[in-house]
Amino acid sequence: MAFKTDLIIHTLNINNADAYLLTSDTNRFWLAEFASSAGYVIATKKEIYLFLDKRYYQKAIDTIDNPLIKVVCFVNKNQLLDCLKDNNVKTLMVEREYFYYQDYLFVKPLIEKIISFPSDVLRIQKTDAELEYLQKATTITCEALNWIQNQDLIGISEIEVANMVTKKMLDLGATKNSFDPIVASGINGAYPHHKPTSKLIENDEFVTVDCGCIYNNYCSDVTRTFPIGTPAQILIDAYRAVYEANYLGIENATYKKIGKDVDKLCRDVVTSYGFGQYFVHGTGHGVGINIHELPNVAPSYEGKLEHNSIVTIEPGIYIPQVGGIRIEDMVLVKKDESILMTQSGKKWIF
Repeated sequence: MAFKTDLIIHTLNINNADAYLLTSDTNRFWLAEFASSAGYVIATKKEIYLFLDKRYYQKAIDTIDNPLIKVVCFVNKNQLLDCLKDNNVKTLMVEREYFYYQDYLFVKPLIEKIISFPSDVLRIQKTDAELEYLQKATTITCEALNWIQNQDLIGISEIEVANMVTKKMLDLGATKNSFDPIVASGINGAYPHHKPTSKLIENDEFVTVDCGCIYNNYCSDVTRTFPIGTPAQILIDAYRAVYEANYLGIENATYKKIGKDVDKLCRDVVTSYGFGQYFVHGTGHGVGINIHELPNVAPSYEGKLEHNSIVTIEPGIYIPQVGGIRIEDMVLVKKDESILMTQSGKKWIF
């Protein structure tokens, strides 16, 4: 937790701000390491005030072990103004992604300057504890995907497969899905974010399963595309293109590499196979408390991959009325090496 509080203080210093107001569940949990569905944080350079109502107050008092965090029983929003006054806050940082107009109107009479700061940046680098939870979530997902690939799925609906993989992750220790699983068989594979239907899985087609779970409040996100029988040759060729792009992306997801450069490497491979027009999304994204975080691996992302950041590498090809392929892995970027977090996840090779 010291890393997070130090980062907050550093962020306040470089922005010449007096305090950072956190209104989102995500960042409140990230900083205080205490889960709640409501509350506020006012982080100053000397103390962190965590405002929680009576549903959470006593548990927070009993479980939070950080001398910098002061838990306050929240009754009404005027307490926030009192806290800002008491700490002589004139310049206030707020979460760019979560600060709403009504929040602006509330603090405006008291604050001289409001700085809108992208809070996702704070969560790019993960702590050792966070990495442990993320790896556990990833390992559970890989084991579930390995298991589903070994089942006889012919005649089973996409919805049933989604339920099967969900139950398997729960049985392996997950808390819940990190997102609704995508199961796309046959021509439905042409839809990147297909919602599972009653379509039955048939012989001689590909099945794409994109799923993830939450373990101790941290997410995973893994995709495997695998054959039932012998799919059409055009899709086997597409699989080879995606496999090669995925491999190259993993190899190049390294410290200080620019996100859009990694994306271009993968996109160039897919294009070289003649499928460039069918790669319709970015190559990857960060994963953490939320399923989509920074850094990104996409054509528009000019940021660098940092130490202890995590990215997915998920090139895909989606051919209308034919089908699609996606392979997604999670990579931990470190200064001296990159670690494939999904090493245990089975992949097909053609």
